[in-house]
Amino acid sequence: MNRFKKEEKKRHDQARKELTGDQVAALDLEDERARKIETLAREIHIDKFPEEYDFMYDSGADIKDRKNNINPMNQKYIDKTKKKRSDLKVSQLSEAGMPLSDDTMKLCLQDANNIVNNQ
Repeated sequence: MNRFKKEEKKRHDQARKELTGDQVAALDLEDERARKIETLAREIHIDKFPEEYDFMYDSGADIKDRKNNINPMNQKYIDKTKKKRSDLKVSQLSEAGMPLSDDTMKLCLQDANNIVNNQ
């Protein structure tokens, strides 16, 4: 077990230290619901905003371009992305094609929360 897992288990156990069985079950259910929402939000984010992950496929030259505030993507893709983000009323990417805020993830968290609550 790595350090993160140990700390996570320690917090988990501490939160349940003096609770009754029913309270522990309720807290476990709440934690599971939060995990479902987070996982679903990440999946929605990847599907809805793939442009925020483009940098992961950068070549060495693309990395240099981004460092120099140049977006290595083609102009048609950049324009399409700008329009989509404008329509969704989220912040635009930087000149280098990188996200500047987490508003897209917040939007996806709201979507995921709505989906989980309506199941």
